[in-house]
Amino acid sequence: MKKLIYSLAVLVSLVFTACDPSEKFTENTAANISGDQIDATLVQEDGDNLVKVTVHSAGTAQISNGKQTIKANYADLILREMGQNTVYIKLFTANGEIVEKQYPITVTKMTHPLPVLETIVWQGEAAQDGTWNGTLRFCVGKTNEGILPWLDDDTYDWMVGKKMSLDIKEATPGANLRITTGWWSMQLCDDIPITEVPCKVQFTFTQEFADRCKEQHLLFTGDANITITKFYYEL
Repeated sequence: MKKLIYSLAVLVSLVFTACDPSEKFTENTAANISGDQIDATLVQEDGDNLVKVTVHSAGTAQISNGKQTIKANYADLILREMGQNTVYIKLFTANGEIVEKQYPITVTKMTHPLPVLETIVWQGEAAQDGTWNGTLRFCVGKTNEGILPWLDDDTYDWMVGKKMSLDIKEATPGANLRITTGWWSMQLCDDIPITEVPCKVQFTFTQEFADRCKEQHLLFTGDANITITKFYYEL
């Protein structure tokens, strides 16, 4: 099988100085090098979406496909797109800078399944018992109503435009889920029928709804018993 091997001499790099060099690096053992001096080898089999990355430079590296980041000097990295992809390698240098080198990789076949990447807003198990009960409110710590934690303004802004997911573990047959503000002043979407469980419900946050939730918090409710286990964003 053909192998494409990218080494130090053949690729272009980017260098930048971080305003806050604290991107989860735990070691500061690298020399004061620039991005184009990062020494790494990337091995790809016949255009496959798996790339084996080895960083030879001293210091703890970060290896990323732009969505998933691995803090290590070796990684089996799964690329997520057909066609042009980029592998990013960062090092934290001795003088406190973060330097980066980018490696372009072309994918022609998706042999390896994509790992699920999630950003979890809340996870646990919480239930609404009864019709239009208001227990599934994200307001504990501010108004101390409901059973879910308060979400800050930055979290609501971050959710804008994203298709958020809500995992439902159990529900009364024929239940409908409503996503609204804690003051019932604005409904994000029409009532969503729960036809089977467990299931995942997805919906997209608007800026208007997020701004309203900053003051009035977020509420999941419905016309029957509903148990939720996770609220998250899935790439």
